[in-house]
Amino acid sequence: MKAKEDAPNYRKASGSKNCGNCKAWDSSKTDDPMTGYCEWYDFTCRADHICDAWAGGKND
Repeated sequence: MKAKEDAPNYRKASGSKNCGNCKAWDSSKTDDPMTGYCEWYDFTCRADHICDAWAGGKND
């Protein structure tokens, strides 16, 4: 099973691409609007972060 440490180069986002608009983002699994669940790497992530696996598709 994958985890946060498997997300390639997970870090604070500096541009318009971020976890919050990635295909893997699922905000329905958390109550905090700044956090969501990464379906690809199985961890709770922040909307204002990104990893090198980012893929567009949600509000990009």
